Amino acid sequence: MRISFDWLKDFMERKIDATKAQSFLTMAGLEITSMADIEGDHVMEIEITPNRPDCLSILGIARELSAVSGISIKLPESIRKNFMKKGNARGSVRIEILDKHACSRYVGCIMKNVKIGPSPKWLTQRLNAMGARSVNNIVDITNYALFELGQPLHAFDLDKLEEKRIIVRRAKKGESIVTIDGITRVLDPNILVIADALRPVAIAGIMGGKDTEITASTKNVLIESACFNPVVTRKACRQLGLASESSYRFERGVDQAMIFASSIRAQELIKETAGGKVAGKMSDIGIGIEKEKEISLSLSEVARILGIDISPEKIKDIFKKLNLNPVKKKDKIFVTVPSYRQDLGKDIDLIEEIARLYGYDKVPSRLPFFTPQKTYQLEKKTLSLENEIRHILCGMGLNEIMTYSLTSRNSIEHLGFSMENLVSLKNPMSSQQEIMRPSLLSEMLGVLNWNLNRKNTLLQLFELNKVYVMNKAAGQADEVMHLSIGICGNKPGNWKEKSRDLDFFDLKGIIEILIEHLGAHDCRIEKIDSPSLRENMALAINVHGKTCGIFGEVKEEVARRFDIKRKVYIAEISLDDLLICVNLKKIFTTLPKYPSVKRDIAILLDDTINASNIYDVIKEEARGLVRSVDVFDLYKGQQIQEGKKSLAYTIEYRSDERTLNDKEVNDLHKKVQDALMKRLGAQIR
Repeated sequence: MRISFDWLKDFMERKIDATKAQSFLTMAGLEITSMADIEGDHVMEIEITPNRPDCLSILGIARELSAVSGISIKLPESIRKNFMKKGNARGSVRIEILDKHACSRYVGCIMKNVKIGPSPKWLTQRLNAMGARSVNNIVDITNYALFELGQPLHAFDLDKLEEKRIIVRRAKKGESIVTIDGITRVLDPNILVIADALRPVAIAGIMGGKDTEITASTKNVLIESACFNPVVTRKACRQLGLASESSYRFERGVDQAMIFASSIRAQELIKETAGGKVAGKMSDIGIGIEKEKEISLSLSEVARILGIDISPEKIKDIFKKLNLNPVKKKDKIFVTVPSYRQDLGKDIDLIEEIARLYGYDKVPSRLPFFTPQKTYQLEKKTLSLENEIRHILCGMGLNEIMTYSLTSRNSIEHLGFSMENLVSLKNPMSSQQEIMRPSLLSEMLGVLNWNLNRKNTLLQLFELNKVYVMNKAAGQADEVMHLSIGICGNKPGNWKEKSRDLDFFDLKGIIEILIEHLGAHDCRIEKIDSPSLRENMALAINVHGKTCGIFGEVKEEVARRFDIKRKVYIAEISLDDLLICVNLKKIFTTLPKYPSVKRDIAILLDDTINASNIYDVIKEEARGLVRSVDVFDLYKGQQIQEGKKSLAYTIEYRSDERTLNDKEVNDLHKKVQDALMKRLGAQIR
């Protein structure tokens, strides 16, 4: 917004230098983007934030400059006497408001026997400085009052109003108006209009009509000063593609207490430049002046929020400069908020005003002091775990993806998950974004499908992100960090291996390598049943008896729901649960001093026995001398009865204290064989 410095000086009790004024306003938070010399006047371009409509006028900027500089402001007598005043509804103008929500107040005044002509030089120069062209003395006065006081006004040719009436209503379907820019605008019931007895004569708060504009032949005028709903005005502007200086202010909200006073100010200037006199009484229809808000501020809160000690006397002085009429009672200060400060509603707003006028430059620069809490340490450890997981998985050739936090209800149902404790949006943008995801698997399957449809033949993906589950006991949603892995497609061959499809054991290998590199202890992989994973191809990762993750092959019917027509393997792990057993500290282990001895063993046992049970038996019987147990053969088929499987293992034995001899190894190996037969019912082949 443009501000004329010469005009601004009219409101200040003492002289002030333009550069100094610019510095004061900048430190108060009003960004001055440029300053130019226009006809000897310093014109400042100021960036006004949307929450400060009171600064969209010369008077508003004068108030700010007065607060930061300490120079008192002086008001025209007509403004000082009529601010916060409401007139009589039974005036000489016949006004009817049919939509009181869209128009809360309308002030009308008739002036007769005015002489239309060019504006005096001083008026033209000030409008030029503000970037407005001169039209005629009446129109220029309404624009002058707008820039000076922030209250838009409009002047109608009274003799062109049918029955000399004003009706504030919604436009009727099919109505139109030719605005003063000569363009025909088609209206509808969403748009508020000012009408006479027959037709719309202005688009409320935006622009007047051509039929009732002030021309050289105008003798009698009706001055409008009103308050229109910001939302109604904004929607009309967007719908019509039309904006004006008036709509810019109405969209942000005008000061109810200035409506009557601005009309008086315009009358005063019209008498001075165009003659004429007020006919009858002013009509003031609508609500009265709202009672000024009262806010209390605890002095201890000021120090807590700002981190600096400001004396109560200084705080009171700041509030006085802002016309807040402070009253101190014990450890609190009570203020009365003037009508034009619509942005002040809570104690935190007052603290912001204290900081702004006290001076941000006076706040000392220092590092914040804090004591690390348990939650902070946990977050730090979780972040370290995430980075380590990324390093490990990327090293194995997986690619990281990132998906949206919102998903659809259908995606959750497709996975067969429970629909309880979901975090749902009350007003979702679409059905595809109505649920805060309780799992990463639905989005992972969506990404796999998207890539498969684009002929990407090898997919090895992972995602580290949050899932959301409603905690009914706490009455809020819990955020939990999860890891998801998804693989499918064809692995290209090389000189040693032929190309092949990725399978369940590729995913199992990724999980085992990840767990090993994370230094996880007390982790067990066990068979489970899952609504989304294939039977006998679904495994759980258990930590201290609690499941922290699952992985396996996706059921064919579940894959089809995501439009995937090939085998897909997925995993999901809770990092919060995994964090219990990981050890990210890497400790160097010396190379073995003594040689190891390997023995092979082939066993026949029931198909229902898990590999983990076999490992447990071998390690328990070997009393810490087993270094590795590797399976190298699995056979089912001919010569093996149904319900049985043949497994062959290589067991590596080694001691860190001495070299094992053949007799020790043979006795130990025989003990392992006997334990497998006794505890698992195995047959040695």
